[in-house]
Amino acid sequence: MLLSFHSQAESESLKVRIVTEHLAPFQISDNYELIGGIVAIEVQQLINKILPENKIEVLPWARAFQIASERPNTIIFSLVRTPERENKFIWIGKVAHVPMELITLKSSKLQTIKTLAELSDVQIGVKRLDAVTIWLASQGLQFDKELVEIVNTYTTMQMLEKGRIDVIPSTQQVIEFYCKETGCKTSDFKTIYTLKKLSEEFYLAVSLGTDENLVKRLRAEFPLLDLPIQ
Repeated sequence: MLLSFHSQAESESLKVRIVTEHLAPFQISDNYELIGGIVAIEVQQLINKILPENKIEVLPWARAFQIASERPNTIIFSLVRTPERENKFIWIGKVAHVPMELITLKSSKLQTIKTLAELSDVQIGVKRLDAVTIWLASQGLQFDKELVEIVNTYTTMQMLEKGRIDVIPSTQQVIEFYCKETGCKTSDFKTIYTLKKLSEEFYLAVSLGTDENLVKRLRAEFPLLDLPIQ
């Protein structure tokens, strides 16, 4: 039996926001309008059922993360769950598990590394406020030296192809989708390091202070989704 929830008027008074970023193939947008994605399609069904009047907003990741960090009644996906974030959000459920790797061009002189210390003075394209970025910085890599902040994942891929950065943190799923979109080959890239401690656990989460009835309804409906959890 479904949990009772607010009337439509009460739901509107919550002023719920749902935020995400373009991160193909998980969330796919066109001009900041959500148009698909293996995670987004399922989350959209959930939102249609619980909050049919609400629209999912596609924003630059730093902006989406800031809103969800500061504003109650905000739903965010796909958010990496880390120990540092554990008590900063209410976690609804896992939407995907993705091994994270450091990737460069196949033509690069860079070879497989054993430690991150070997990347001293190598430029790594990262997203601001991203979990991978924060973790790499905690391992001794420095902003404006090794870590180059870029607005989104797609742009990091473009800059890697153009040789403007040397390495990016990414996943095989992202590389495969990017090549389908742009015509490149996955064989144009190679992995030089696997971030075993940072394989990404993507989650649907809500901000602290979010209405308890909304949290209960999300948790009740979430197990019904057909998500790409490996």
